[in-house]
Amino acid sequence: MSGNNDTLAAIEGLRQEIDELDAQLVSLLNRRAEKSLAIRALKPGAQMGLYDPKREEEIFERVSAVNQGPLYSDDIRSIYTTILRVSKEMRG
Repeated sequence: MSGNNDTLAAIEGLRQEIDELDAQLVSLLNRRAEKSLAIRALKPGAQMGLYDPKREEEIFERVSAVNQGPLYSDDIRSIYTTILRVSKEMRG
């Protein structure tokens, strides 16, 4: 039974690491959101529209370029599509 206990302990350890990563991701997403809100506030003074499809494509290309897996670039794009949609819907 010690093999089973070792496996359960390994799973618990990995889950704790995931919990720590989730906390870091939430913190980073909130930092990103703060920057997006700051940019949004500056855009009218620069005569820029709030939505910039060219910039979105640049973001998708950049995050795909740095992706080393195991997530596929299409998966990263899906995640970032949601991040960008939420960013556009935020109230600041």
